[in-house]
Amino acid sequence: MARIRTIKPEAFVSESLAAVTLTAERTFVGLLTQADDQGRHRDHAAIITGQLWVLRPEHGPSDVETDLAQLADAGLICRYKGPDDKRYLHIVTWHQHQKINRPSMSRLPDCPVHGTGTGIGQSPRGAASPRPWHRQRTERSGRGHGALTEDALSTRGKCASLQRIRVPTENPQVNAGSWSRPGRLTEVCVSLQ
Repeated sequence: MARIRTIKPEAFVSESLAAVTLTAERTFVGLLTQADDQGRHRDHAAIITGQLWVLRPEHGPSDVETDLAQLADAGLICRYKGPDDKRYLHIVTWHQHQKINRPSMSRLPDCPVHGTGTGIGQSPRGAASPRPWHRQRTERSGRGHGALTEDALSTRGKCASLQRIRVPTENPQVNAGSWSRPGRLTEVCVSLQ
């Protein structure tokens, strides 16, 4: 699925991008829009041709394979084989240039050379691990509906269970200033007394 990505002005004076042909540069920019939130994509020239060059039939899969080889030689992408023996690529400087607001986990295997540890079930590099809701709430301002008291803070780590509830949407007074969005599943700690 294509995504909106950022191109920095420095890209036009990049020596590594200047080392490749214009078609390879266009393939690189196109890969930015097609890569997942960790900068990974299938290394399959026919698939990339269909995504980026569909309206340019004169630039076929063999030309895209040449583009990918140039990008790899310039150090812009890294090509690798996954545990399933399929070929993958990732954009080497992805995490330096792309700031994803809510990055999703990659469904593609991590690069064995530049591994970031952001495969399925792993947090993106630099992202904080998920914290219990009561700790997140107390680290904010502590004001508004749902603010926790000192008694509630003393139960930290003593949750008997986490239960999921749905915050009602039909009563606006319940949701006013709430730390949870209406109609969304929310975890609530049932503490031991």
